Amino acid sequence: MTFHTSPPQSLESLRPTVKDPVLDLVRRAGHDVSDWSASSSRGAAGARTNPKYCYEWAFIEPGAGIVLNLWHQALSVTPAGQIVHRENFRADADALALRSPGSPRARRARRLVEALETAVREKLTIRVILNDGRRRDLADPHSAASSVTKRQLDPEPWTIVSYDWATGEHVLRRGAVGPAVVDQFSITADLGGTARRREHSGFVYVREARVRQAVLDRSAGRCEHCGVSGFRCPDGSLYLETHHIVPLHEGGPDVAENMIALCPSHHREAHYGECAGELRSRFQDQIRSLVHVGA
Repeated sequence: MTFHTSPPQSLESLRPTVKDPVLDLVRRAGHDVSDWSASSSRGAAGARTNPKYCYEWAFIEPGAGIVLNLWHQALSVTPAGQIVHRENFRADADALALRSPGSPRARRARRLVEALETAVREKLTIRVILNDGRRRDLADPHSAASSVTKRQLDPEPWTIVSYDWATGEHVLRRGAVGPAVVDQFSITADLGGTARRREHSGFVYVREARVRQAVLDRSAGRCEHCGVSGFRCPDGSLYLETHHIVPLHEGGPDVAENMIALCPSHHREAHYGECAGELRSRFQDQIRSLVHVGA
């Protein structure tokens, strides 16, 4: 899975300017909201303020997609100009469960975790409702309740870049699935398999194709060192080169944590430049900060 590399946007351009009803936003995201009216004692007229739904933080349409309520102030921009959301819903839910077990907030937080993990497992589409206003300080049990002043549906879908099943940390990226990203081994039709040696005028290593693809997906078509977009191939795919930070012949593992997607220029410099050692350290620092999707 790779991502559409749209022109960089400012965070301010995504700040909500109106406060739309949650019901309307979830409907616009393509979800069936007929149950909202059925579950409201006031029928269709009261569906928009149905407390069973309107205060929820996440909504799941089985087999189709999820809608997440995210705070605008929790978004950030990567050096490559991509808008991302980095948080840990599970840690927040666990903290709320200890602080106020059985409370509506604790239940909503757990529902948020379930929605995100469902999207990871089933590769569901993610739509985001962006909220602006005063956000509760989760670290302070005496903090005032959150207050949403503006709320809008982001017209763009979002994609899960990474989810750590051990810790719950995640990275979401704003953008739709886009053109494929290929590397130097894709062009030679590497058949995959585990990293291994084979005799061919000496010993060479065969890279694990799935690991390389995970790194290319993570890059979203941009050099993970300088952020420049890969050049476009005749079939529309974007070209980058995958590089083992610690080479296989030095005992480096064939895993995504030891690989980086580079533009051809930085890949050559990593091998032959006078600053190759310094680049290795930089690459390690850059990739160490990333969290990868686990299964």
